[in-house]
Amino acid sequence: MGQARHTGTRYLVDEPLRVATPLIGQPLASPARRLAAIVIDGVIVLVPTLLVIVLAAGVSLHLREPAAIAAMRGGLESPDPQVRHRAQADLARFFAKLEAPGLPAAVKAAVEEGEIDRAATLLDGYDIEYNLSIGEGEHPEHPLRPKQIRFEIERVIPKPLRAASLYGVAALYFSLFTASRRGATPGKRLVGIRVVHLGGRRLHLLEAFERFVGYLHIPGTLGLALLDLRHDPNRRMGHDRVAHTAVLRVLPETAPRSSSEVPEVEQQAAHQGDALA
Repeated sequence: MGQARHTGTRYLVDEPLRVATPLIGQPLASPARRLAAIVIDGVIVLVPTLLVIVLAAGVSLHLREPAAIAAMRGGLESPDPQVRHRAQADLARFFAKLEAPGLPAAVKAAVEEGEIDRAATLLDGYDIEYNLSIGEGEHPEHPLRPKQIRFEIERVIPKPLRAASLYGVAALYFSLFTASRRGATPGKRLVGIRVVHLGGRRLHLLEAFERFVGYLHIPGTLGLALLDLRHDPNRRMGHDRVAHTAVLRVLPETAPRSSSEVPEVEQQAAHQGDALA
């Protein structure tokens, strides 16, 4: 049956997990510890992710709308009425193209008719609310104050760059730390758990990245994938199966146990592992 793997057709086999003998019998991480680790890691990743998104928005504005960003950076606050008027004209064009919430319909109509000076005049006294959403969902619909325009920052970032900004930091964070010698992100280290490859070796960076991508199956199944923590005997979820990993508790180093001190079930598991090796 082993030769069938190298042909175009594969066949169902009764192949069990192949676990390195030193890993057999080690305690699994509890669901509570795993959840705590992902919450801690999420908080850690949030700040640099927001910084990258803001940086990406700034770069996009500089390249695509330099006049608009110049207006936001000081043109509206200039004591010179002519400079302020030009800044309002630039922002009228920009917000009309963006269809920014709070933009008066008269301003959009004036821009479309080419009456930029009138559009700029209509913006006198208006404030800008800067808003950033890190996801693809709608912005919270809290009411704008009178004479306030909402600038949704992420809308100026091209979608591919937005996706890279949103997931890139997390991908690097989880991949690099999981592929490290400790096999644990800072969140996992804080709660005393680690990721191990079932073969007993250190994960390659690509395997760690595949494991990170595997996290997407949790929202993809509306959270039902979390039931694997209860049903799977080794508490392995989809991303663990993709990368051939498990999550273990990190215990203080102790002296090796003699065979008489090892529970019978662990001895049987170890013998099975030796037989499969």
